[in-house]
Amino acid sequence: MKSTGIVRRIDELGRIVIPKEIRKTLKIREGDTLEIYVEKDSIILKKFSHLNNLNSIAERIVSIISNTLKKNILVVDLEHVLACSKNLEELYFNQPISSELIHLIMNRKNEQQFSIESFSFIDNQTETCSYVISPILVDSDVLGAVILFDDTSLTESDSLIAQVLSLFFIKSVEE
Repeated sequence: MKSTGIVRRIDELGRIVIPKEIRKTLKIREGDTLEIYVEKDSIILKKFSHLNNLNSIAERIVSIISNTLKKNILVVDLEHVLACSKNLEELYFNQPISSELIHLIMNRKNEQQFSIESFSFIDNQTETCSYVISPILVDSDVLGAVILFDDTSLTESDSLIAQVLSLFFIKSVEE
């Protein structure tokens, strides 16, 4: 474990403030959910993603749909790529998503770019493609998104497929 040299006092209600520098480094934002672990005499806080519990099913569904449609698919939480088409795994799987993508997801609406343009879904990787981004919203919280993209122009049908996949993940988290 790495020491930060920061010491905080617990208040009368049992609360402790996570310093701004640590929140910024770990990209912890107001409203984020943290999971608490106890290991021997240590308390470990870890960012929690409802979508992490769906990794195996996300991988299977993405594989089936991307093979059928011959389109690229990503499933992301607000941090990194959770599942992707087989041909993208080496480049995309578990990579942090770009701030540009986070911004579009946080708009809470479907983003459609049917004409070909440059876009970075992850840092240091630019795709020339058309894309559809369908956010995964549960109880008005943004958990992530389903992204469909291709080097040819996408259509409204592709947008509907991304929305259906997003709804699938919403229902899976709610169960």
